[in-house]
Amino acid sequence: MRIRYPSVIIESKDDLEHLERRLRGTRVAIRVRMLLLLKTEAATSLKEVCPLLGYQIAQVTRWWECYKTRGLDALVEQHPHAGKTSQMTQEAWTGLEHEMSQGHIGTLEEARLYLQQEWHIDYKSVNALSWLFKRRKIKWKTGRRRHRKAKQEQQNAFKKTSGASSKSNR
Repeated sequence: MRIRYPSVIIESKDDLEHLERRLRGTRVAIRVRMLLLLKTEAATSLKEVCPLLGYQIAQVTRWWECYKTRGLDALVEQHPHAGKTSQMTQEAWTGLEHEMSQGHIGTLEEARLYLQQEWHIDYKSVNALSWLFKRRKIKWKTGRRRHRKAKQEQQNAFKKTSGASSKSNR
């Protein structure tokens, strides 16, 4: 028996579009997209929806069964991520960022030691800290190295003189 999805899905197309926009960027937004594709008849079956969403038929079928038995609220319910909570507090992160901006911390090992000494946050290796930096989208970019005998005044004077001659040669 063939299911007429537009008549089974009780929400309107506009309601589904609004809900999809509201949930954009979350893991459950794709489930609303499934309902929207079926409601607008862009796909007439669950098998046609699968390649459009990039999921297997088993997963899409589970979503459909959840919607059919428990409704839209159960389908878009977001469960909290199970796992160990981070040791890093917001205060510790702010302190670490401040120390890095001041130039006192230049390596992951120095960051690990700072967190251990100042905030009593113990990471056994720099791998966990590296993962944390990646998750917060912080890249380890450092400026050019400066020679220990370099003088800033001489460098600025050189830049002033070399900049004018190089522009006139062009």
